[in-house]
Amino acid sequence: MRNGSEVIIISDVHSNLFALEAVLSRIREGTTIVHAGDVVGYYTFPNEVISLFKKWNIISIRGNHDRALINGNVFNFNEYAAASLNWTSRKISKDSLFYILKMKDTLRLNLMGKRVAVYHGAPWDNDYYLMEYEAREGIIPEGIDVLLLGHTHIPFIKKFGNRIILNPGSVGQPRDGDPRASFVRIRDNWDIVIERVEYDIDKVEESIKKEGLPEFLAKRLYGGY
Repeated sequence: MRNGSEVIIISDVHSNLFALEAVLSRIREGTTIVHAGDVVGYYTFPNEVISLFKKWNIISIRGNHDRALINGNVFNFNEYAAASLNWTSRKISKDSLFYILKMKDTLRLNLMGKRVAVYHGAPWDNDYYLMEYEAREGIIPEGIDVLLLGHTHIPFIKKFGNRIILNPGSVGQPRDGDPRASFVRIRDNWDIVIERVEYDIDKVEESIKKEGLPEFLAKRLYGGY
């Protein structure tokens, strides 16, 4: 771990460059950042976002959008997600695609003395939307202290004694009614805080229109849904 004083957890950036930049502006260089999947999809800056992932040495797994980009299968995606993935497949660079290819679908890490497992959806299904009301200690894998999840775009923290399940919400497309980018900051002694940061959604909308993607993808950002 690079910076021992804190760890940042993010997820579901979805090629939203302006949201990611806003989050990174709140983080010290050298801090360990872990991303729970979906680097790409929905928005229009896949190469620029991946460049920042490389620059900041962000530790990331693949999400369902990342996997769909690789295998070209958008059958289970709605029309908006499918349109954005088809656009991404045409725009992504070879280097950026290789970056996604090299990722794993799950990770086991040691963060601040705790054994951590990272999944996009759930330990039994990486496409499962695990909501806070379903989070219980029994789903934490054996030998793991902290379960990190993404996919729902809705943040939560559940503690079971010394064991934890957390979802940082989404950087690039929050769905909890708050349009601000969401992330988690973990300080010494595992003091966990969900933080939010505003960013310029208008710039995302301008890019969506310019690239001819569905305007709904921008409109939903203003309402955080």
